[in-house]
Amino acid sequence: MGRHVGDFPLKELQAYQPELVNRPADFDIFWSEQKNRMTTIKPKVVMEWRDYSVPTVEVADIVFESWDRTPLKGLFVKPKSVKECPVILSFHGYTGSRGLPIDYLKWAALGVAVVTFDIRGQGDSPDFAQYGNGSRIPGWMLNGIQNPENYYYTNVYRDILVQLSWIRSSDFPVMVTKFGLVGSSQGGGLALSAAGLDNNVDFVVADFPFIAHFERALDIALNGPCLEIVNYFKWNDPQYKTYDQVMQTLGYIDCAHFCDSISCPALLAIGLEDSVTPPSTVFAAYNHIHSSDKRIEVYPQFPHEIVPSHEEKKLEFVMSQLQKED
Repeated sequence: MGRHVGDFPLKELQAYQPELVNRPADFDIFWSEQKNRMTTIKPKVVMEWRDYSVPTVEVADIVFESWDRTPLKGLFVKPKSVKECPVILSFHGYTGSRGLPIDYLKWAALGVAVVTFDIRGQGDSPDFAQYGNGSRIPGWMLNGIQNPENYYYTNVYRDILVQLSWIRSSDFPVMVTKFGLVGSSQGGGLALSAAGLDNNVDFVVADFPFIAHFERALDIALNGPCLEIVNYFKWNDPQYKTYDQVMQTLGYIDCAHFCDSISCPALLAIGLEDSVTPPSTVFAAYNHIHSSDKRIEVYPQFPHEIVPSHEEKKLEFVMSQLQKED
C-alpha cells in the first residue's frame, strides 16, 4: 500500500519491534528516583483569567514555576462554569509553543479542559538549567548531552512530572474525571513518555512522535532535530569518540523505552514519507506499547505534517474514551 521513501515497506514496519539495546540497565531505577523527587515539589502557579470572546469557555494564562524555578508559560482552556471534567495535557512540537485558545476549542466542545505549557527554552519560556557542554549546532538536542542527570530532555521530563502532580492536586482549577495526553512530533514523543511514566493516564494520542528509537533515527532521518546530533558528531566529534555516552544519555529519554509501561488506550499516526520521524522509529515505539487497546493510522503520501482527516479520528477516539465507564 502506498510508497515507502527511505524506510521499510509497510508490512515490515507493522512487524518491526526491535530489541531496545540502548535502554540503560538502570532505566527504571533512574526514573523511579526522579518521580520520587518531583512528586514532593509543590510548584508556585499563577493563573490570570482572560476576558475571552467565546462565551462558552473560560481561558487562563499560567506561569508555572517548575522544579528548578524555571517559569514555564502555560494556557488553560475549560468549558464555562464546570467544576469537574475530563482534562487533556497537550504537548507542542519542537520549536513550537503552547499556542492560542482557539487551538483547543475542539476539545472544549467535547466538554474537556486543556492545559498546555511551553516546553522549557521554547515558546515564551526560559530554561534556567545550566549545561556542562557547548556545541556548534543550534537547538536544544545537545544541551547536557553527555550527562543524563542534567540533559535537556531529562529536565523537560521533570517538568512534566511536576505538572502531572499539580493537575491531580486540589490546587488544580477543576476536579479531573478522566485524564489524557495529546501531542504531535516532539509533543507526541513527550505524550508517550509521560504515559509510560504515569500509570493513571486514561488515554494517549501521539501523532508522528519524535524522541523515538534514536539508534535508527540517527541513521536514516533526513530532516529535523535528529540532524542536530548527526552534525554534532561531524563538527564536535568527527571520530565518534563520545558516541556511546551520547547514546546512553538518549537512552534515558527515548520514548520507545517507556512504551512497555503504557497500558492505557493509545492512538498513533505516521506518514510513510516522514523524513523527520521515520516510520520505522514510530512503529518501533508503537509495537512496544503494552496496551492491548492501541492502533496506528498510516498515511502513505504524507510527510511530517498534520493530516486533516486524522484530526476527525482523534476527536472520535477521545470521545470514545470519555464515554467509557470507569
